[in-house]
Amino acid sequence: MTGHLAGKAVVVTGAGRGLGAAYARLAAAEGAAVVVNDVDADLAAAVVEEIRGAGGRAAPFVGSVADWDRAGELVTACVEEFGAIDGLVNNAGIFRLAAPLEQDPAEFRAVLEVNVLGTAYCGLHAIRAMLERGTGSIVNVTSGSHAGSASMGAYGASKGAVASLTYCWATDLAGTGVRVNAVSPNAHTRMADAYEAYLGAAAQGQNVAKSPALNAPAVVYLLADASSALHGQIVRIDGDELSMVAHPVVQGHGARNPAWTVPAVAAAFAAGEVGPLSPLGLQRV
Repeated sequence: MTGHLAGKAVVVTGAGRGLGAAYARLAAAEGAAVVVNDVDADLAAAVVEEIRGAGGRAAPFVGSVADWDRAGELVTACVEEFGAIDGLVNNAGIFRLAAPLEQDPAEFRAVLEVNVLGTAYCGLHAIRAMLERGTGSIVNVTSGSHAGSASMGAYGASKGAVASLTYCWATDLAGTGVRVNAVSPNAHTRMADAYEAYLGAAAQGQNVAKSPALNAPAVVYLLADASSALHGQIVRIDGDELSMVAHPVVQGHGARNPAWTVPAVAAAFAAGEVGPLSPLGLQRV
């Protein structure tokens, strides 16, 4: 089979529908053998059958990525079924909206467990398998909400953690042949429906024209050898726009004082010596 991922074996988590299913379909169309993970067996099976019906190779794997042992079994299943794991798309995630006064602690924990621990667990198992062969690509999924979005404390925090995890792993793995990048996608999915239902008219229709399939080519590119120069980067897809998200930076040269006091700190801010204040939300520079 030909394609940008010909001969590769890839795991896509949360691939039973939406963005994950779009990633799995295109990865298979580009030549990869794909393990379709989801907590819903019927959804995973349907995507696998669709891929096989189009002439591709795929296998289902049902289980929660937030379980350390199950995440390891997912990676092992890819190796046993297809001979290796060359790529991992850490797409599985859940989404909850709540203002701070309304936040349910159990829901907050659930978001972090799936979005952060699920990403970390699958990534750690995949990294260990990939390092044995000296090659592989991990694509994490973050979100612009980590820069600040109303009612997204849990979700935004989880995606900020994924971004930081991407930077740290990329630093750890520099020069090993194993790459780690992330995407910040945007599409009309069940998540968008929940967001619009929660915010009402203020959010209606913002993602209507943004199909999950529009995000898949960038993910496949990051899995492919063609993107070998990219490591520790976040690629943003928003409809017809492809762009990069900057890493956190220290602004300006800062103020200096050999013995800071509270009045000295206040004076430095008043004089504008510390640096500009950052607006909330994802900004364009």
